[in-house]
Amino acid sequence: MTRIKLEHIYIICILSILSLTTAKADTTYQFHVTNQEGVPLSDVVIEPIFQSTSTTQNSIHKLASIDQIDKQFKPRQIVIQKGQLVEFPNSDNIRHHVYSFSKAHVFELKLYANKPKSPILFEHAGVVVLGCNIHDSMIGYIYVADSNDAVQSDASGQATLSVESNVSQIRVWHSNQAVSAEIQNIIDINSLTNANDKGLEITIETIKPAARNSFEDVFDVDLSN
Repeated sequence: MTRIKLEHIYIICILSILSLTTAKADTTYQFHVTNQEGVPLSDVVIEPIFQSTSTTQNSIHKLASIDQIDKQFKPRQIVIQKGQLVEFPNSDNIRHHVYSFSKAHVFELKLYANKPKSPILFEHAGVVVLGCNIHDSMIGYIYVADSNDAVQSDASGQATLSVESNVSQIRVWHSNQAVSAEIQNIIDINSLTNANDKGLEITIETIKPAARNSFEDVFDVDLSN
């Protein structure tokens, strides 16, 4: 009797392991992103939209960093997860004044050299556009994702998204998109086609970055009032 019970327990354990393995099997989506002229786009952010994001978030986030080198943000764009910290060291031999008035997070680091005492916490999902109050040509982007599943397209416009469950919609964003820099485009996956066997085709209308007289030009708003 003892032997039978042990065998039953062994079988139950094996079935439980197989069940857990099956439940965590990834669903993979391959995307190919181009602009309106068919040119592949790199650095396009693609993020799955889940019914609940609590299961896709990590409890511990690595500290992210955006440096300032030769009067430019380096890297120009990063993708982080909601609740992540970002530091803004200044490697230039001049001072910078970093700030943003994006809806996702308004902040400023007044004129400073080297590195601020504390990193900035980004608690809300969305796109944060960075500028420097001293050097208007400086612009950077922080995409704050709802989960840790967001991916970016490579130089050939390819992006692979692997998730633990099927998703029906994705958020798509690019820094040179024709619409506002803060808008995340929502696309139904079922509306996409795989015409060239390169993946599900996504087309983003883009514009060439124009010369700016001020950081406010990114938002097309007048802040003088």
